[in-house]
Amino acid sequence: MINFIIYTDKNKSQQNYKKIILNILNQRNEKYIILTITNYTKEKINALIGNNIYILDMDMSSTSGLDIAKILRYEEDWASSIILTTSSNELKEKGFASKILPIDIIKKDEDFFKNMKKALQIALQIHSHYPSFNFLYNNEFYQIPYDDILYFEKNLNNNYTSIITKNNVYKIKESIKNIENKLANTTIFFKTHQSCIVNLKHIKKVNFSKNKIHFKNQEIDLLARNKKKELKERLGLGIYP
Repeated sequence: MINFIIYTDKNKSQQNYKKIILNILNQRNEKYIILTITNYTKEKINALIGNNIYILDMDMSSTSGLDIAKILRYEEDWASSIILTTSSNELKEKGFASKILPIDIIKKDEDFFKNMKKALQIALQIHSHYPSFNFLYNNEFYQIPYDDILYFEKNLNNNYTSIITKNNVYKIKESIKNIENKLANTTIFFKTHQSCIVNLKHIKKVNFSKNKIHFKNQEIDLLARNKKKELKERLGLGIYP
């Protein structure tokens, strides 16, 4: 799933951006959502499933799109693609100096449509290379980017596993063993316990004496004694991207 989040208070711009997006998607087989917003609400964005592509207007009379981009990066969202738009050369230079790694900062001039289309195609190409974990949840098909997943935890019923992401929890009818097999070719996931598989990229701290693994906003005590040495090696060597 690709989520296009358009941040602008100009109706004409909203419609133009949608036309460009739909023109590109007509040539692809992508599931997508187009969301237009005039203010940034973290809860609304967190409810989205999949990869995010932001089109942020820097000319907003309230909060600039550049400020929204800074918030996203400050919250450690480096997976989302950001495209900034502006009519000001001064703002464009400010955007390039902001170190938020946008796909592009597009000037609202005669080449706008061509440049926007090119930027969106680059963003889609980038996201096509993002691996994801696929599953059925409430009879709907989901694709969760690996980067969104903190860990997998086996439920008391061995046939069910909870997927804990940055913003949600999904309970799926699948054993932790089957999930381990699906992730066998990845390097960012590691089984720390017979009941748990963690994303190494999201570990903030490990207390090896108390068997606790800390993520940004939570912790778990699912570290088996026989897994400590290998976890230290995996974290110390930095063999994951």
